[in-house]
Amino acid sequence: MNDLEKWRGDLGLTDLIDKQDVPKFDLRIEVLGQLDEASSALGMVRASSNSEVIKSMILEIQRDLCWMMSDLASVSAETAQPSHTTTERVLYLQTEFHRRTAATPLGNTFVVPGDSQSSATLHMARSIVRRAERYVTLLEREVKLPSSNILPYLNRLSALLYVMARGEDEADGTASTRAHPSSKVS
Repeated sequence: MNDLEKWRGDLGLTDLIDKQDVPKFDLRIEVLGQLDEASSALGMVRASSNSEVIKSMILEIQRDLCWMMSDLASVSAETAQPSHTTTERVLYLQTEFHRRTAATPLGNTFVVPGDSQSSATLHMARSIVRRAERYVTLLEREVKLPSSNILPYLNRLSALLYVMARGEDEADGTASTRAHPSSKVS
């Protein structure tokens, strides 16, 4: 006897805010999944960081990503609400990047993630955000994005996550491992 219910998702379909039965391979669904992955990785940082400032900042970013997913999940311009991905949010990330870079200079070499738990997870979140950014550029070719701030937001966010990862290593008393040991770091 088979009591398995038939769900639409079993057929490879899902919903957006204003459209049902979208294939799960739809580019918009891919972007939403990547932003969800990034938020989940950031949740791991929030759960493991010892810094209340980092935890608060990460929660704020996670909320931004939730709003962004909501913005991107609306298909038609008629049902779309004003975007929450505003210029002010992009400027916030940019300002934080510059402030943190002044405190933790980046140097001129790549680093290998893994020197502290929260730093490694920030690097994971950064790489997921970069992937989402690449797919959002594809999505932008297909449809008009609900906000011209989405790509700048993701670009600034990945840069900020990089400098935050370096800062977490420093706060942990660990030097970030350089990709090329003979490289000079300024």
